[in-house]
Amino acid sequence: MAKYAWVIRPYPNGEYRMKEFLDKNIVAIGWQGIGDLSEVKTRDELKTAIQSYYHYESPQGLGQTLGCVSRFVLEMNEGDYVLVPDTQVVYIGKVTSGYQFDSSVDSDDKGYSHQRKVKWFYGKKAIPRNLLTGRLFDSLKGRQSVFTTFHEDVDDIVKNKEDYFKKQSDTNLKDEYLKRLQKGVVRNVNSNTFENVVGKLFSKYFPGLRRLGTSNSKKGDTDLLARLPGNVNVRIQVKHFYPEQGAIEPWVVDQLSDSMEIGDCGIIVTSGIVGEEAKVKANASKDKSISFIDGQEFVDILFENKDELTKEDLVEFGLISTLAFL
Repeated sequence: MAKYAWVIRPYPNGEYRMKEFLDKNIVAIGWQGIGDLSEVKTRDELKTAIQSYYHYESPQGLGQTLGCVSRFVLEMNEGDYVLVPDTQVVYIGKVTSGYQFDSSVDSDDKGYSHQRKVKWFYGKKAIPRNLLTGRLFDSLKGRQSVFTTFHEDVDDIVKNKEDYFKKQSDTNLKDEYLKRLQKGVVRNVNSNTFENVVGKLFSKYFPGLRRLGTSNSKKGDTDLLARLPGNVNVRIQVKHFYPEQGAIEPWVVDQLSDSMEIGDCGIIVTSGIVGEEAKVKANASKDKSISFIDGQEFVDILFENKDELTKEDLVEFGLISTLAFL
């Protein structure tokens, strides 16, 4: 049974090797020249092998290499899941061997000699990234060559291709949706897509609602804008926050407020919760109206409107989803 799920980049030695990964049923890392590591049993032995060939000017550089190679050689086990991100898709497989060394590709021009055998799922076809759970999607942004991610999310994808939600009643579904949204495990909904789904849902209330460019700074900023009759502007700030990482803080109020003019209506929409200090900050504004829609209210609004949403719309919200393959 798999205990871990590993993300592995398809660029050992800086060269794109996704084709080799699939054709040879392997995953691999670079660092050619340090030899066969089959007999290495400890990090100290691994450190010695690395330093015999590579020289680092800082302990941090050596530590990063040691960590990556150690995870691949010493920590990864047969039965673990592997995910290989490839632009907008991801390949998923299961480790079927211990560490192996292929001397035929232990060279500067090839450089993927440190390998493990893999059984690829889904006939070696890729899954679009946007069908992953939110937190799994976000974890792929890590830039290390080898690192762990959410095993239970990968296990659910492998074992349960049909969407979990459509098996439940609406009452249970709404509660479960909120719970999953705030844990970051709703398929299709993540930090990159939450603004899109908020825009789709609230366009039913504010016709002409459109996205604006964002800077991801703490300066004045609006994500969504609608101009209503009577020259009233509705400005919406969207924050995909997980409650475990904290509540909406006053700086979010300042960010929206600084983009508003007197008479504008502002709304802060979050998947998480709103802190008391942020509420006080919003109420203190005398000439700008700023309100909040937290995760609970967002889910309530979504389910109030779910019968008006198309099947394609629901897929964007992670309510009806069957894994698709490329």
